[in-house]
Amino acid sequence: MGISYDLSAPEVRADPWALYAALRDEPGVHRVGPVDHFLVARYADVVEALERVDDFSSLEMANQLGPIDALGSLMGVEARDLPPTIISSDNPVHNRLRLIMQGRFSPRAVAKIEGPVRELTDALIASILEKGECDLVRDFTIPLPVIVIAQLLGIEEERFEDFKRWSDALIAIANARGAERQTHLAEITQLVQYFLAMAERRRSEPSDDLISVLIEAEREGDRISTPEVLAFAVLLMVAGNETTTNLIGGMVEAFMEFPEQLGKLVADPSLTRRAVEEGLRYCSPVQGLFRNATRDVELAGTTVPQGAPLMVCYASANRDPAVFEEPDRFDIERDARRHVAFGRGLHFCLGANLARREARIAIEKLLPLLPRFRRTRDERDWVDSWFLRGPKTLPLALD
Repeated sequence: MGISYDLSAPEVRADPWALYAALRDEPGVHRVGPVDHFLVARYADVVEALERVDDFSSLEMANQLGPIDALGSLMGVEARDLPPTIISSDNPVHNRLRLIMQGRFSPRAVAKIEGPVRELTDALIASILEKGECDLVRDFTIPLPVIVIAQLLGIEEERFEDFKRWSDALIAIANARGAERQTHLAEITQLVQYFLAMAERRRSEPSDDLISVLIEAEREGDRISTPEVLAFAVLLMVAGNETTTNLIGGMVEAFMEFPEQLGKLVADPSLTRRAVEEGLRYCSPVQGLFRNATRDVELAGTTVPQGAPLMVCYASANRDPAVFEEPDRFDIERDARRHVAFGRGLHFCLGANLARREARIAIEKLLPLLPRFRRTRDERDWVDSWFLRGPKTLPLALD
């Protein structure tokens, strides 16, 4: 069965890569904390688990990641009766929901917003240049994807700060207790009320935004229900900014750790696309997602009992030396396209095209500044999550 580990331990949060290496060295599937679930660590086993959709259900995502009881109480239903989302459903529900939105995240659709994304990136960088110093997370890696997904959803500009605060509450409430949980619940209440009011407005005044796409599908009757509209909007809000924020911040950290790689990119900016793929592999902004066994399932020589939760560890797979040579080295000339940072198969990330384009634009625009940045604090501070990873703060000054 392997060794027992706690993913929430401070030393693991600071450096999960040593733990993943130890898990890969042990054959089979492992039991880990903090919620005593199974974990699959080797690349081949991760891919196999992702592709065996009949044996490993995505319904577990709702239990592990989302503030299920919180959203349920706010929507007036029991947690078990909450509507599924594309990330927490199996077929045929998954495909029904995905088809509603996938056209808005196609390469062609995402290419249409490149101009506004570049303008926003320029404005954020201009503010950094004016001040001469920044917390790159607060001043750049958070606002860029937050504003982009907020605009796509149709959120008013004056609510962008609320939007990020609500998103943070949705992530944090999963592990919060007592007064802290109540604080996050109050934020989520505001979010639900906001989206309900917005959906009502779009029923009478449709627009060219993602909420209107969901409302139009709702009108068609059999495509999406009213509770599913809310659940889908919440998912888009969180997934549309957390991954990209952590990817861009993680890549800047990587360039500072491997300055020779930054030198290569400065000398040849055409490597930006390849650098982003390597960033996805090396940083793994989503460390892993969850499944549960639909029956007693044999995986990697281990029996995973029916109903048992399984973490499919993308981050460990992306550092597997059986697939990636010198996996702990950030190398922007590497062909990293086999990474599983966006998953694999049926649940491949809907927003992958958007995340990639935002990251490429961000790194391209930051490139003249990156050699000039110096840290103003040596300590590293990572986000408060064991399934997401990225710098929580990144204080820098411009030389």
